[in-house]
Amino acid sequence: MKLLFLAVILGGITSYTSAQSSSIPSTPEDLLKISNSQYKAGLILVGGGTTLLVTSWIIPENFDYTDGSSNQRLKSFLSVTGYLSIVTSIPLFLSSGSNARMAAQLSLQNQAVFQPIFLPGQPRDIPALTLRIPL
Repeated sequence: MKLLFLAVILGGITSYTSAQSSSIPSTPEDLLKISNSQYKAGLILVGGGTTLLVTSWIIPENFDYTDGSSNQRLKSFLSVTGYLSIVTSIPLFLSSGSNARMAAQLSLQNQAVFQPIFLPGQPRDIPALTLRIPL
């Protein structure tokens, strides 16, 4: 039994490790795409959380005024879910901003000089400071 359990665990580990991607997004286009998707997910979580909180505030305290039934369980569930949704969106916004800043890179590289008449002894490339902002 122990041998079977060990074989299942080792088989599961090998299948999970082969399913993970090892590529790190390094191009500005990939980083910008990830940043946009994280920002969109953050907006969805903030909007959904705000909607749940407002709904929990709008629902009346008593369900039926004749027998005294209350909506307290529903109200507390909606408000806790709304708060958790809003708190969950904060790391998404932070990582979205970090990825967007990494996508807009400031780099120093050589740029070709475009001259209509090339003079001997003049450099063809000059160092230039470039700011790349993918749109």
